[in-house]
Amino acid sequence: MEGTMKQLLLMDKGGPWEMREIPIPTPGPGQILVKVLAASVCNQTDLNSIKALHPPHDHQNALMLPHDFRRMYNQLEGDPLAKYYNPVPYPRDPYPTPMGHEGVGEIVEIGPHPPPKEYKGRSDAPDFKIGDRVTFGGLEGGFGQYSVTASAGAVLIPDDVSNEEASLTEPAAILWGACRGIVRHNDVVCILGQGALGLWGTQWARIYGAKTIITSDPVSIKREYSKKFGADYVFDPTVHNITAEVDKITNGRGCDVVYECAGEPESVMNIPYLARFGAKVVQVGALCVPIVADWGYIHFKGLTVFSAEGAGEVAGFTSRDRRFAKALEAFNTEKKNGRLQIVEMITHRPEFSVEGVTALFKEIDEKRTVIKAVFDPWKV
Repeated sequence: MEGTMKQLLLMDKGGPWEMREIPIPTPGPGQILVKVLAASVCNQTDLNSIKALHPPHDHQNALMLPHDFRRMYNQLEGDPLAKYYNPVPYPRDPYPTPMGHEGVGEIVEIGPHPPPKEYKGRSDAPDFKIGDRVTFGGLEGGFGQYSVTASAGAVLIPDDVSNEEASLTEPAAILWGACRGIVRHNDVVCILGQGALGLWGTQWARIYGAKTIITSDPVSIKREYSKKFGADYVFDPTVHNITAEVDKITNGRGCDVVYECAGEPESVMNIPYLARFGAKVVQVGALCVPIVADWGYIHFKGLTVFSAEGAGEVAGFTSRDRRFAKALEAFNTEKKNGRLQIVEMITHRPEFSVEGVTALFKEIDEKRTVIKAVFDPWKV
């Protein structure tokens, strides 16, 4: 496809942002070119990419890790872990980078399509066509008007799901899998952090049968959303001792499942004491700095610890596109029956511009009042 497109680029640690006019990319084998219809912001990982803590997603996909960033940009004074880091440094500079990994697009071009290895022997491989609307299990450069992505990670969107709703599929699907595979009927569930990921967790945990949901977040608007979306007990960790509160609620037994959705050291440090013996722990938040924690409690309490991806695989969907397809099906069903609030999660619709993105991340960082923000890259 000939022509040019507008793309927001993060130029360096902390910025600035630039809007560039660049050639529209061409899809290669197993890829599709999509016109981006809506792109949502991941507050936690996107902000930490700006701060040089979390690898930008194009570099994370190339296996860059947080300690690579520490070497390049954020040397920790007296870092006790530095001597254990992998000796071979990450070979590329992560800036400038095209941000945005959550979104929805319309297919405008299909690259040569030898069957990707993920599809061999499967009867449910997608047969995409021009004009299909798709969401993604991972996108690069979503803060732009077009993007090339792997067809193996794309999922068709039902006609009755709007572009804005579909742009939230990626974080909703992550927590769908993490709850669908882990939460059991009558579980006591603790969710630390009530940003977008934590709020998805609160909704899905209620849908999948949790008896009691306990949440925490230091931001008042997020605690209000948590109550609205089904939490039974909501605490401010800057005021309350979460371990003491959980002990009161559970008579000292602890929680059956603990989700860490904040990606903050203080949040992770709580987990060994909140979890009951034999509990399941799911690390959802992208914690990018080293911490001190009672790691041995995995042994002493017999804890089972999952990543969000690992928890999703417990539900029986080992391939990412299959899990996203099933999650989107559940997403649409629960929206229709009124048990899942989707549009309510969108609190900001910033202007697609340097000024718009700069102001948005300033609010995310300083006020923390953004739940989900969605860009329309064609409103420029």
